[in-house]
Amino acid sequence: MQVYLCLLVDIYEFCSSFRINLDAIIRRNSDDIVLKIKSERIYLHPMIDFYWLKSFTEIMQLFLSVLFVIYLRIKFDRNSPVIFWLLLFFYIKLATDLYGILNYTSWIATILTRPVLDIYRAAIGAFEMGMLTSWVLFVRAPVRLGTPSKRDILLFVPAFLILPLNLVLIYYFQSSLGMIFDIIKTAWLVLLTFTLFRAERKSFKVVIFSMICWNLLWLAEVVLHEQLSFISEATSWMMFVIAEMILTIGLSYFLVQIIAVPKTLKIENRKNFLPSSLINAISYELHNAFTVEKIYTNIDLSASMVADRINIPVNELSAYLNKVVKKNFNQYLIDFRVNESILLLQEPSAINLTIEQIMLASGFASKSVFNTAFKKKTGLTPSQFRKSVKRL
Repeated sequence: MQVYLCLLVDIYEFCSSFRINLDAIIRRNSDDIVLKIKSERIYLHPMIDFYWLKSFTEIMQLFLSVLFVIYLRIKFDRNSPVIFWLLLFFYIKLATDLYGILNYTSWIATILTRPVLDIYRAAIGAFEMGMLTSWVLFVRAPVRLGTPSKRDILLFVPAFLILPLNLVLIYYFQSSLGMIFDIIKTAWLVLLTFTLFRAERKSFKVVIFSMICWNLLWLAEVVLHEQLSFISEATSWMMFVIAEMILTIGLSYFLVQIIAVPKTLKIENRKNFLPSSLINAISYELHNAFTVEKIYTNIDLSASMVADRINIPVNELSAYLNKVVKKNFNQYLIDFRVNESILLLQEPSAINLTIEQIMLASGFASKSVFNTAFKKKTGLTPSQFRKSVKRL
């Protein structure tokens, strides 16, 4: 009996000691887990926020780029240099925004394999150079007529060369591409500053300034954090997010301005754009019709008759006069008729013609219109002009 009692006591003491040890182990492990979770939360909480904010701003930019592309393709002629380069800029931006969303949206990044993201990372420099080249060509396009030239396409050679260069640097030299990034961002800042001083419209200045801030913050983040380690990772992500928000605001303002007042941005409407070959053809035909044949002397002459004479649609004739000559059809016609009446009033052989006969011979059907247009051109009425000629 005593043996059994001793055995029970031993078992009880063993169980008690095991429970105490087990509780200590559990408490210690729990404390380790809590400490680990807390330490990870201290590090990961701001990172999660910044990841989400960066993804959100890039999704917003992706949405804006899609809106830009849809609106420009519907509203304007894609053969216009202005629209061509602006569309190309947003096509390339769509690709870069897509890369950002794939790389910084956690649930998407876990699906993709690392090589896929590495290919994007190597191509991002080419995308950046393509965007920069497109934007510079867009800014200088409004002062030029005609479709994009082959010489302009050659400006994209550096963008195409960056991709194979980056692939070589990554796979053969294990480079982080930091130097390439610095060069590209510096090029952005230099060229954008140049275009900022050349821009005349407020809408251009706002979006260019937002791009300058965007690139400056990106360059500062990479240099200060990744290359010099002067700032923390949380600070670097904060700079990323601020940069993307500034660009989002600038692009939003730019889109609103284009939709509201496209003419202030010197963007040609689809109906008003003409290729350079057609401009030259219309100019030649109008010169023959008005200067050689003097079709303006026909009192019943109309825009449709002139368009039929030179074998083009009326809207193309109107577009040519409005965009190239900077006059509407009536102004263009009246100028020729007034010049003809001036010549007739100065012609000795027409001295016996009355003012009304000269008016009709010049193509005018209304005396009031004739007198008004003549005085606007010369500062004198037809009668006063004839008297001044006789005195000479």
